[in-house]
Amino acid sequence: MAELQLVSMERILSGVYRDAGIDSAQELSENDLVEWAAEALEFIGAYPQYQESVDYLDVSEYRAEIPCGFHKLVQIAYKTTGGDACGCAIKIKSSDGSTESCGSSTCGCGGSSTDPCEAVTMAEDAIVTQAKQLTDYHLTYRFSITNSYWKHWKPMRLASSAFSKGKTAHCDNCINISATCDEEYNIDHPYIRTSFKTGKICIAYIKQPLDDRGWPMIPDTVSYVEAIKRYIIYKLKYSEFLKGQFPAQTFMKLEDDWQWYCRQARNKANMPNTIDKMENLLAMRKRMFSKENRYYGFFGNLNQRERLTLQGK
Repeated sequence: MAELQLVSMERILSGVYRDAGIDSAQELSENDLVEWAAEALEFIGAYPQYQESVDYLDVSEYRAEIPCGFHKLVQIAYKTTGGDACGCAIKIKSSDGSTESCGSSTCGCGGSSTDPCEAVTMAEDAIVTQAKQLTDYHLTYRFSITNSYWKHWKPMRLASSAFSKGKTAHCDNCINISATCDEEYNIDHPYIRTSFKTGKICIAYIKQPLDDRGWPMIPDTVSYVEAIKRYIIYKLKYSEFLKGQFPAQTFMKLEDDWQWYCRQARNKANMPNTIDKMENLLAMRKRMFSKENRYYGFFGNLNQRERLTLQGK
């Protein structure tokens, strides 16, 4: 679930009728109220209001389908073979039982002159065997951490090349145009495009929490509740203001109130409000030397204090 405690949209809807002085006999459009509440949540947009999620996806034909409910990507990891110099995503097992690294001869790290990845496109049994190996490997190891990196998994970089979209990143004799040996991705809704044809990826992302009716759930804090109510009341009066049926000065007050509570809700959600959060923040910031390679360790162990060895002490 989300970091903040969540409540149903009913709390918002009942509060709107009460605060706006709307007669209960006057029926408002429920769909409009829910849509406005969802808009207010997007405007606030604090990270803790979303639900963190992790999914394991299969890559086929250079793409993986984005999970349902995806809102924003956090980071992607891809499955490596656990020791290749290039860190390429897959290994090919030939009919005689031997194993070769895919892409080792084509991404500039040496190797034989032939491309072992051709075995994937030429033999369907190799694809089946490879998929089974990846599945078994994934179930056995998952994310086992070492001192610096997560074993058998490596971060995927966002592609920056002009030739990185989909299969255009690949030519007949080159598995990846990138000069580095890192695998890359692009978001191309509803797919994640990858620089390798088949393999496994793990994505960390955030999504909007929903109840059993498909309505967005609201963080159970007074700042969020008040901000969303102010936005709904502001939108209710907007059409009257455009028709000249609502005083401009009063409408400006409604707009100012919404913007003030929107900022308050966002700031309160993002502020560290527990001792553990503040201690983690202290450990991350109070350092003599910055750790620039945290990305490649998936930002793990950020809450560990810096330990310096000076003159052997």
